[in-house]
Amino acid sequence: MMLITPTAPVWIAARALLAERKDDLEQRWKRALKSFDAEDIHDLRVSSRRLREALALFSPCFPAKSLSRVSSRVKRLTQLLGTMRNTDEALLFFSDLAAPQLPAGSPLAALIKQLEAEREKERKALAEGFKSLPLRPLREQLDSVFKRPAVFCNDRIDPFMAMVDYARREISERDKPLRELLPLACREEDISSQHRLRIATKRLRYRFEILAPLVREGHGELLATVKAYQEVLGKMHDLDVFAEIVAKRLSDVTTAALLLEEISNRRHALFAAFMGMLDTDPLDTVGERMRGVL
Repeated sequence: MMLITPTAPVWIAARALLAERKDDLEQRWKRALKSFDAEDIHDLRVSSRRLREALALFSPCFPAKSLSRVSSRVKRLTQLLGTMRNTDEALLFFSDLAAPQLPAGSPLAALIKQLEAEREKERKALAEGFKSLPLRPLREQLDSVFKRPAVFCNDRIDPFMAMVDYARREISERDKPLRELLPLACREEDISSQHRLRIATKRLRYRFEILAPLVREGHGELLATVKAYQEVLGKMHDLDVFAEIVAKRLSDVTTAALLLEEISNRRHALFAAFMGMLDTDPLDTVGERMRGVL
């Protein structure tokens, strides 16, 4: 990792930090392509999201047109990897609910079998997707962008601004929507706001991770806080997706009712945990605390 000092010009720091994200994506891409393991695919998807966040973070430092092209390509990768991850999570959830000797003809067993077949189709589609979206052109596009920063005649930012000042400003940009959504997400029935808060929390986490070289101390503690919120909100969102699967796919009324009740109980417990976290480690102060350690 290249040493980035707080006073480094933002355009220089941007190139170094983006290069780190590119290298991480390449390593995880090769690993996922070789194994097709669910965990490796998930790690690659997260890496692609981190790269997209880094591109958004440093977008004022580079020509908009070239950056837009490469951002679109990375987004396609994220989307390509998303479907199989969702099926994997659904398979894990419903398989854990199933009894060890679940009758082959039961509605839940049939749903699991259906998800397994879909997972195999998605694996094949992902293999084809990798062929249509090879690594080399993306690497070349990224390298081309990094070599041409908008240093002069830049009307969006001062490229020579100290990186630490830029970092504090950009943490505020990601923290603002989080604080706006939080009061709405505290209503248990407001699933939409909780989903959007999950995304806002995830983006703030990625941004803080990218800026880790600038952090003096306290990085691990703050990151653990954001991860904990992201995890509980993510589990709530997964349960919402599972409930939709049950409602749409299970025609057996009795089985569907039992599953939906179980999902509802688990979601209620997660929401209670979320509200408890807000009392012990408030989410609305995280952005300010992040700026304080930069």
